[in-house]
Amino acid sequence: MVNPLIFVDLPTPDPEATSQFYEKLFDWKYKRRPAGEFHEVLPGVKPNLGIHLETEPVTGPVPRIYVMVDDPPAKLAAAIEMGATKMWDEYYWEEFDARHAAFRDPWGAEVVLWRNKGTYVPGSASEKNA
Repeated sequence: MVNPLIFVDLPTPDPEATSQFYEKLFDWKYKRRPAGEFHEVLPGVKPNLGIHLETEPVTGPVPRIYVMVDDPPAKLAAAIEMGATKMWDEYYWEEFDARHAAFRDPWGAEVVLWRNKGTYVPGSASEKNA
């Protein structure tokens, strides 16, 4: 039997600030259970995510999540404006015939902004990074 992925947790020293960051960026909703310790992210589709309190800094490899968006450059700019660090601008990934950009959130998690193939407009600003 295949064992499906059902949940992913992101560690952070500040679950409330992290939740507010992603709520503003992606319009995600939350169930705070309890507030400040564990926030269940309710993105509208499975799997859900969790944001949990981790008082010790995370070292070494960090979680990387992929989020489907219509406009990676716009979401990347918004994330940077809110304190994220750009990892790369949108570019084409031939193996998957897809485009994506990425950032590291202010608490260290890595987020890849994955473009739905049907939303790319040739000649757009992101094409410079092809």
